[in-house]
Amino acid sequence: MRARLLLAFALCVAACKGPPADFQPVQDSAKGTPRASVSLNRIIAGRYRAISPSCIGQQYTLNVAPGTAEFPRAGGLFMRPEQIVEFRNYQPDVATNVTSLSSPSPLFSPNLVRPYNVAAESGETYSYWRYAFPRPGVYEYFDTNMGSPGRQVVDSYYGTVTYVGESNAPKAVVCVDPPSCQATPECLAGTAPEGTVCCACVSVCCQTDAECTTDKTCLRGRCVDIETGE
Repeated sequence: MRARLLLAFALCVAACKGPPADFQPVQDSAKGTPRASVSLNRIIAGRYRAISPSCIGQQYTLNVAPGTAEFPRAGGLFMRPEQIVEFRNYQPDVATNVTSLSSPSPLFSPNLVRPYNVAAESGETYSYWRYAFPRPGVYEYFDTNMGSPGRQVVDSYYGTVTYVGESNAPKAVVCVDPPSCQATPECLAGTAPEGTVCCACVSVCCQTDAECTTDKTCLRGRCVDIETGE
């Protein structure tokens, strides 16, 4: 009987203890100067845009002569680890956040609504959140307040919510390249020698089809599958 009471007491203590001190269901806004900004819920030239721009990252020209040692850079804003992007909600009274279901690192913003980080520029008011991208790779993000964010999973202990699967909300991309990376045909084919630091953003962001592999087309600044558009 005494053992049962001790066990019940221990379980109660564990339950009351709550989540770890460093646990955060969302991430704080990063400190520092942003390299780029992303507009959310903005009206531009009379047209409502949920997410703009659609792809931030270095672009490469893949349509080159055979035997080319490295794909030439073709514009775009290159991003490196720890550089910051500022996400701005231009309708700060409307719940908006930035989430990635699959990315090199977790990406979960708080709701960008008043009074969270409210600022103004050129007469426009917005609520913002800054994220320092810690690792190279492709970060595909969306607003969980738009469309279906996937299958909702609630943690039985912490009560936190995560999402599994795909969303039909508009998506956009930030692509981060490693410093001094190589953009070679071997890297793209996965046959580069061991130890080669390959660029992560080849055939991700684009302006023309020449910056995508042959099975992809350039759509709204992103290389997507010709058949599915994904």
